[in-house]
Amino acid sequence: MAVRALRSLVAILVGPHELAHAAVARLAGMTPEITLLPEHASGIPLGQFDATIPPSTSTSVIRVCALAPLPINLAVAVGVGTALPADSPLAVALFPLIAYWATLSGGDVAVAANPVAARNAGRFRAPGRWWQTVASLLLVPPVAVAVAVSLLVDLPPPVSP
Repeated sequence: MAVRALRSLVAILVGPHELAHAAVARLAGMTPEITLLPEHASGIPLGQFDATIPPSTSTSVIRVCALAPLPINLAVAVGVGTALPADSPLAVALFPLIAYWATLSGGDVAVAANPVAARNAGRFRAPGRWWQTVASLLLVPPVAVAVAVSLLVDLPPPVSP
C-alpha cells in the first residue's frame, strides 16, 4: 500500500514533465516510455522518459523532445494564469508544481546539447558534462519567475487602438 501511495505521489510530481517529453516524441512518430522511480538510472531521478530514436531522426526533433517540458509547461502556466485570478489559492498551490514540471534536468540539457550522441545510442541518453547540470540549475530561477508571473500576476488587458 505504501509503495502504491509513493508511486502515485511521484506520478503527480514528475508525470507532467515526463509526459511533455513523451507527447512530442509521440508526435514525431516514436514510441515513448515513462518509468517512475527508475532503478537503472544515474543519480536519483523520480521519473525517466525514453524512446527508441530511429537513425533517420533529425537532431532538431531530438532537441525539441528533450526541451519540450519547458515551453509546454510555461504554456500551461499561462493558460492556468489566464483562467484563475492571481490571488487564487489554487494558483498559489500550482505554482511550485508547474515550475518543477517546466524545469529542465541535467539529462534534458545533455540530450539537447548532444543530440547526435542520443541518436547514435538510439535512446534519449547523452554523456553528461558538469556544465549541463550547472545550466539546468541556472535555469531554475528564470523558469520559476516566468511561471510565477504567469500564475500570480494579474496583467492589464492590452489596449485597443
